[in-house]
Amino acid sequence: MPHVDPSRVRFDSAIQTLRAHGRRLTSLKRTVLEQFAGTDCALTVEDIGARVGVSSDLSPLYRCLASMEEAGVLTHLYLADRVRRYELADEFGGHHHHHHVCVQCSGVTRIEGCGLTESMDDRAAAAGCVVQDHVVVLKGICSRCASTR
Repeated sequence: MPHVDPSRVRFDSAIQTLRAHGRRLTSLKRTVLEQFAGTDCALTVEDIGARVGVSSDLSPLYRCLASMEEAGVLTHLYLADRVRRYELADEFGGHHHHHHVCVQCSGVTRIEGCGLTESMDDRAAAAGCVVQDHVVVLKGICSRCASTR
């Protein structure tokens, strides 16, 4: 049985989702999507622009990202440094995760796993609420900055 690359499956699934939401698959959308397939964490608009070769007029890139977000392929994050970042929605980028923001270099690290879901669901239910999602942002020193101390 041939090996199936999971990132390729997620890429193809993201393309199908875009089309299902009536979005055209432009060359910019394809290129942007390819950038997210090759990263494990959220990217700023400037990061994406540098990776895809768009640096002066970012308005087409903003429209592209908005379209992909409206279709549910991308999600945006406002982390502790107040910079808007984008990443693949959990459905296309793996499973639920959180982020660590370095207070020295502003680097963002993806933190795998989440032990909060059941506990928060129980606490919310006790208060008569239903949790639909949660976001946890950890702040501190990243491994790169810690090693230079």
